[in-house]
Amino acid sequence: MTGNKIKVLLVNDSYYPKYDGPVLVIASYAKHFNTMTDIHAEIAVPNVPNYKDAESPKVIRVKSKTSKEGYYQAKPKKDKALRKHLRNNKYDIIHCHAPFPMCRFFAKYGKKHGIPTVFTFHTKFHEDFARVIRTRLIRKIVMTYMMSNINKCDYAISVSNGAADVLRSYGYKRDIAVIRNGTDMTCPKNASELIAEVNAKYNLKPDEPVFISVGRIVANKKIPMALEALKIVAEKGHIFKFLIVGSGPDEDEYKKLTTKLELDDFVIFTGRVEYDKLPTHYIRSDALLLPSTFDTSSLVFLEAAALKVPTIMNKGCIPAEVVTNNVNGLLVDTETKEAWADKIIWAITHKKEMATIKENCHTQIAKSWYTISSEVKDFYFQIINRRKIQSTNKK
Repeated sequence: MTGNKIKVLLVNDSYYPKYDGPVLVIASYAKHFNTMTDIHAEIAVPNVPNYKDAESPKVIRVKSKTSKEGYYQAKPKKDKALRKHLRNNKYDIIHCHAPFPMCRFFAKYGKKHGIPTVFTFHTKFHEDFARVIRTRLIRKIVMTYMMSNINKCDYAISVSNGAADVLRSYGYKRDIAVIRNGTDMTCPKNASELIAEVNAKYNLKPDEPVFISVGRIVANKKIPMALEALKIVAEKGHIFKFLIVGSGPDEDEYKKLTTKLELDDFVIFTGRVEYDKLPTHYIRSDALLLPSTFDTSSLVFLEAAALKVPTIMNKGCIPAEVVTNNVNGLLVDTETKEAWADKIIWAITHKKEMATIKENCHTQIAKSWYTISSEVKDFYFQIINRRKIQSTNKK
């Protein structure tokens, strides 16, 4: 700690060019921390061959090997350059964002050198591993390993109250601070021009209702629920388009399902869209469809809200804890295609009410990454000051 300025190392087991929720979080933290006068952040992540990082923020690439689905597994214990870097650089806080080898290494390093370590719980990794690990015993071993890594950290943050409950259900016993996610997306001044571009690109009629899904196309996002609900909506004579933005391992399967449901004239698979182009897709949409019950704090839900696009979601899902039905979002009472169809039809036929909901989600739900980063920074300073008091009391 130099004067009143602290130095933070943000640690994760993935980073650009791979793109996922935790990557966006640590990139956003670092970006905004480094605009503040009392904190400086650097990032430690696995090495990706032939990828060159931007000059800022500083990224320490750790020795790695290839892993599943395009990820790289870090090998920090075998990285001499990392050890040299740590000898030459002093950090005041280490903040881990995934419960894998990097977390284990840096939690131990923090303990050895008296540096507080923080872990943020982003995702229901037990459910995620159930998708790729079929054997119950192996899943149990993996869960034990990951919880061991998390418990080695000194403090925990969750991105929602529901996420905190999930982490406790995994066996975490200590206090958990809740600090939600944010977004840097803002309403563009040339919205009409951008909407016209999207209309032209996808052959959308100017007054045609449009719904959107954004993210990886995987089973836990429950896109088939949305498609089956939209089949009912179409059968009742409503005209609309559904933009499925993203790519993933289940994309081909869902394209076949779209054809089977006779929705090819209603559904558009856009493929992967660059992050800076996402706002143009959001602002053309009347609502984001989020049938997933997997998310602990959906970033796309926050992005949509920032752009005055409300979300239709299940009443019991975790992101719904900040939603009031038909006020700043739309909640489906039962997780059935019929209930989802009814809510989508309500959104189509209640334009006046939807206009109010769009404004409310923008003002009541969306928070900037700068605001969220300031909350995290305050949490760091609380930890450091608590350590100072404890150290003084011991003398």
